[in-house]
Amino acid sequence: MVGSGVLLSKIATEAYNKGLSGLEFASGIPGTIGGAIRMNAGAYGSEFKDIVVSSKYLDKDLKLHEINNQEHEFQYRISRFSKNKNDIIVSTILQLKEQNKEQIKLKMEENKKSRIEKQPIEFPSAGSTFKRGKDYITAQLIDKCGLKGYNVGDAYVSEKHAGFIINKGNAKAKDVLCLVEYIKEKVYKEFNVNIELELEVLGED
Repeated sequence: MVGSGVLLSKIATEAYNKGLSGLEFASGIPGTIGGAIRMNAGAYGSEFKDIVVSSKYLDKDLKLHEINNQEHEFQYRISRFSKNKNDIIVSTILQLKEQNKEQIKLKMEENKKSRIEKQPIEFPSAGSTFKRGKDYITAQLIDKCGLKGYNVGDAYVSEKHAGFIINKGNAKAKDVLCLVEYIKEKVYKEFNVNIELELEVLGED
């Protein structure tokens, strides 16, 4: 059982140390177990729906519940917790499998190399900003709008990967959200496509 506040990087490393495979894809994703379950985080063909056995959560009345994998209602980048925002994930049980540590390490290193080559991990970000489309690649649409390098304050569209908004200094949340809206408007104007946030915005204006 893993607490919801544990960092993905930490649990992925711990799994490797114990010779357990299944979390290699998560080793470079920013965030915690709870957040990853809430949005069904994934990369390199794997998602949390593939390894979650069950989770415990508190409802708005602080009553504790336990649900199985199917009851999470996992879909692409969403779960039941995306819809029931008052529920708080407490812990989860993951199903991993034993594997040779060298094979696990090799997979993690391959994923890391791919991230370094394709993603702007040298800058702070919240990960991929927009969801992929059913029949289009969102980052390509943003790129075709000429938005790589476009900025609002210190929030920039990455020049390495247009699907990321990065912080080049002291970007505020309002800068990121303003840039998000500008990108969405430009893509809709150029391609008549409504792109969706992969990030979840919490809090008030």
